[in-house]
Amino acid sequence: MHPDELAPAVTHVEIDDDQVAFFAEHGYLVLDRITTDEELDWLRATYDTFAAQRRTGFPDALFDVAKPYGSLDEPDLGQLLFPERRVAGVHDTLMWRNSMRVAARLLDLPETAVESWGHLIFKPPVRGLAIPWHQDEAYWEPRLSYHALGAWMPLDDVDVDNGCMRFLPGSHRGGVLPHRHVGDDPAVHLLELVDAVDTTAAVPVPMRAGAVSFHHPRTLHSSRPNTTERPRRAWANEFQSAPIALDVPADRPWVTEGFQAMTDALSSRR
Repeated sequence: MHPDELAPAVTHVEIDDDQVAFFAEHGYLVLDRITTDEELDWLRATYDTFAAQRRTGFPDALFDVAKPYGSLDEPDLGQLLFPERRVAGVHDTLMWRNSMRVAARLLDLPETAVESWGHLIFKPPVRGLAIPWHQDEAYWEPRLSYHALGAWMPLDDVDVDNGCMRFLPGSHRGGVLPHRHVGDDPAVHLLELVDAVDTTAAVPVPMRAGAVSFHHPRTLHSSRPNTTERPRRAWANEFQSAPIALDVPADRPWVTEGFQAMTDALSSRR
């Protein structure tokens, strides 16, 4: 069934000037609801179909960002890139349409100038791992400049115990901090900060399924382990204008090291 058949068109989300100002000051924004229960059911079923598919241990399928490339074990921190390329209808959902509308407002761009791509993040019950403090832009191509933000929608209710998002308000105002691969292993996709930062002002953001948080790509954020019997599934979408080539690439050696480690692991697989 197509998502348009599930979600009534009356669910239309806009934000006001105060919310735009809050995002500009704090680097994140939370909205209570952007979709319907019926659409959530479709998204969960789609998500679970992806999760049941064959794994390769690499980003061409669901893989564990906390284990070295090539691992075929059950993921403790699963990720799937570009779900919108794998199933029809994602861009017709209220999740995506409302997120796009809000993102364009926060980016101060017309929707026609905004590109997007998605990824799924999964913390299984009991053993789902923590995600260390990081900035999303630390993962991105250092030869490009970005005007972007992330939209993160839980498919399950999230709280501190199963790994809700935590944001450090105002941390988006600086540059991209030095990061490294967890365990100093470039074959592990997951990044963490090299130097500790003061996170005493961090804000945990419990949300009901179907809510959404938006955050700047330089906003420091993290999440704790899933210690509950409940899954923690999230559907994230990144929104951006077309990246611009930098005259001088940013100094992010961990990106190059990670790409090389993945290339080497892929060569070994062949």
